[in-house]
Amino acid sequence: MKATLNDLFISKARVIHLSHFYKGWLMWEKNETDAEYRYRFSTLEGCGYFPKMPVILQSNGLPWDIGNAYLCGQLEKPNLSSMRTLTARATHLKYYLQFLEDSGLHFLDLPKLYYERAPQKFRLFMSQALDSNDFSAESINNILSTVAHFYNNIRFESLVTEASLENQPYTEIRKSIMTTNRLGLVRSTQVISNDLKIRSSRNHNPTIGKLRDGGSLRPLNLQELKSIFDGFKRNYASVELELMIRVALETGARQQTVCTLSIDCINKAYSQLEENPSMTNVVINAGQRYKADTKGSRLNRLIFSRNLICRLIVYIECERAEKRRLHGNSFYGDTGDNYVFLTRSGNPYYTAQREVLDRQDPNMSWNIKAPLLVPKNGQSLRNELGRFITRIKIREPSFELFTFHDLRATMGMNLVKSMRANDFSDSKIFDHVRQRLNHRNFKTTEGYLNFDAEVSEFNEIQEAFGDMMCGYESE
Repeated sequence: MKATLNDLFISKARVIHLSHFYKGWLMWEKNETDAEYRYRFSTLEGCGYFPKMPVILQSNGLPWDIGNAYLCGQLEKPNLSSMRTLTARATHLKYYLQFLEDSGLHFLDLPKLYYERAPQKFRLFMSQALDSNDFSAESINNILSTVAHFYNNIRFESLVTEASLENQPYTEIRKSIMTTNRLGLVRSTQVISNDLKIRSSRNHNPTIGKLRDGGSLRPLNLQELKSIFDGFKRNYASVELELMIRVALETGARQQTVCTLSIDCINKAYSQLEENPSMTNVVINAGQRYKADTKGSRLNRLIFSRNLICRLIVYIECERAEKRRLHGNSFYGDTGDNYVFLTRSGNPYYTAQREVLDRQDPNMSWNIKAPLLVPKNGQSLRNELGRFITRIKIREPSFELFTFHDLRATMGMNLVKSMRANDFSDSKIFDHVRQRLNHRNFKTTEGYLNFDAEVSEFNEIQEAFGDMMCGYESE
């Protein structure tokens, strides 16, 4: 069985979640009858609750004060994209706490000898774990980055005295890196890093037959797509799953974007098409201030065909969809703010950041009887996709597994093949693919343009090698 990070520690420190967390004031008052003091908690006016708030517990079951104080300080930070980000940071700090407990160290153990300081010992420990296990260097560095962020913020928030941090937990490193903008122009950018980061020589290139685009993705071939659409005809998929797959294949949108599309988005797009009969496509914006979420909240322009928008409108107006919106679990009810896709229990497939914020509004005008928010992360979608694939495999045993994210790579490769078939230049294809898939790194887009050639070259080499080995055997 593959080792996990938890296997590195004896400590039983863990992260739990509070369904309702309110920020407020703790005031101590003296009892009138005796000399004892008691505290009274009052919530901040106009501030709602935070759902699924992570709390770090020590091995003895008590909260880790400094770690949780750090997490509370992050709640109002504009760069905190979601509670999922906060949970990730809590998990990273939990690993650090486990190390401290196993080593008998304190987070303020920062002696004069640099490599005897707690963060530096943790870095060495994680470096050794990386060398002896099949862990991702990126994930290890994310943990170390959170530790650096933790020390930086407890100093900034004055959660510890300056004297306690007289000896620096880590050393900042200023360096220049070469970056490429959306136009392909290279420039030097100054960045601040630290010496906690581990350098790794591991190759991050994807395996042959896969693309690296927010993960290792496998574009589906034409036969697989035919099997999927044949599965739609045979009713192997729910109408919700079918439409979500169609949206992903046509727009290249990620799972969180597809699942957080709002009814208002689709209605607005449909109105644009009705006002302009000659239009064959329409743009729906996601990310930033728009209702649908995107990775890192970056602005993303999704291009929908008229046919797909019409399909979505038909679904939104059907009795099945209306019943799901009217379910008691549906926070937005039968309004345009609701998600296009809900499960049969009225829950979203993926909780949008706007719902987290809307539920904090004390004057919210939606379903106040909806149960407490339990953020969804797409597991219902993954379950439905798994059942769909299983039904296809019963009919076609050779059909391979795929993830919803693979549909994004499929859309990108279909776009490349279509444009090449119409004699577009590679530079034009590059620009179009990059814009449609909203890539930040030009190398990610290059992977799409080079994918077919690399796979063909690999297959030719393997075939030639096989012929050579057969020749040896016949001698």
